[in-house]
Amino acid sequence: MEFEFLSEVIGDLVRRRRKELNLAQADVCRYAHISQGQLSRIENGLRIPSLALMLRLCHVLKYDISISDIFDKFSSKDKKSKKGKKEDDEKKKGKEGEKS
Repeated sequence: MEFEFLSEVIGDLVRRRRKELNLAQADVCRYAHISQGQLSRIENGLRIPSLALMLRLCHVLKYDISISDIFDKFSSKDKKSKKGKKEDDEKKKGKEGEKS
């Protein structure tokens, strides 16, 4: 579960930076030596890039990424998810109480 959040955070960072630089996926792929499908899966949070690939992407995107960038976003998404799950659980309990 936690890896899903991490892949979403990394994908969001990569996509946002690529768009800030007005680069097409094809441009990033050419310079990072990856397929467009691979970049698409990363940007959509379906794949976590290896450290080597992450470093290449940061170089291509001129992005000085820090571990704290990733963990800060990861933590905020995780908190939102837990809050949403807690609210869902409370709604279920409320409905079960009404049936009794």
